[in-house]
Amino acid sequence: MQEITRRCVLQAGASAGLAALAGTAAADDKSGKKPATDRERVMAAGLTAEEADCWEATAEAAGKFFALPKLHPMDAQEVASAIHIIQNKLLSRPTYRRYLELSKEAAK
Repeated sequence: MQEITRRCVLQAGASAGLAALAGTAAADDKSGKKPATDRERVMAAGLTAEEADCWEATAEAAGKFFALPKLHPMDAQEVASAIHIIQNKLLSRPTYRRYLELSKEAAK
């Protein structure tokens, strides 16, 4: 079994959400510069600075948890699932913001 690292947790949780947002992010990014850091990538996908802070704090917490001594065989899977839930909630926020904007415009 592959060792679960912070990077694996982030990649697995973010892949689907970032892929879904990639078209919108590409249209919004006028600089042409490719994001270099994970924070820049999630912000390019539409997260605010505060949401990116949450993203980074979640990744840091995951990394610290996985550095702890193992006490139970299911801990890694359960924590990875919890981290994915947080990541999915964060990644859905730009889409939901856009939905609310469109709904407000349609109501006018």
